[in-house]
Amino acid sequence: MDLGARYRGLYEAGLFIAESAEDAYPLGALDAVLHASIRSELGARENSIDHCDSRMDVADAAEGLAAIAPPYAKLRRELFSDLHHVGRPAARWRAVSRNLAVLAPLQVWRRPPAYALLLRDPGVATGGAESWDFIVYPRASDPRVPGTTYTAMVFPDAASTPGTVQVTRQLEEQHEHYEQLTYGFTALGRLVQFAALNHPDGGREPQAPMD
Repeated sequence: MDLGARYRGLYEAGLFIAESAEDAYPLGALDAVLHASIRSELGARENSIDHCDSRMDVADAAEGLAAIAPPYAKLRRELFSDLHHVGRPAARWRAVSRNLAVLAPLQVWRRPPAYALLLRDPGVATGGAESWDFIVYPRASDPRVPGTTYTAMVFPDAASTPGTVQVTRQLEEQHEHYEQLTYGFTALGRLVQFAALNHPDGGREPQAPMD
């Protein structure tokens, strides 16, 4: 069997690990973003063998591909327990990748929403600003109920300070959701400021007094 075929087998094995974990640990509304994330990561390395020029390159490519699926399977087990198992510490935001974090709160007594924070078009910034999707799923355990997506823009500040997150007034006024947005960025290790907290007027012009 040639190297290309063996590497393809490794890719298929990673996909099988991911699919087996998805079948064993369904995550309701969060499944869509998680499915897309792991397939994107695997796909990014699917053809890495074609660019290898030495045995070291082959070893690096194989190791990188093999390392993707097992942590995903472990993460799904943890998220499944977050959703369904009583007696654990309160669910926390979990980083899926450098560009995605999710929160899967316990669904036993109450039905709090689940959340996802996802960088839109990684590597692409408009005017230096990053665009993030902040998704609120009102029925965490039901994949048939769509989430509401809010846009969060991260604008760069001076090199010595973190960027600033700006969102719509609608999201700012939903304090529970806005609070969770701050935790999502923290889970990703993004040290950013939040306009509604650090700059309460958000840079907006003051409204004229009503008669």
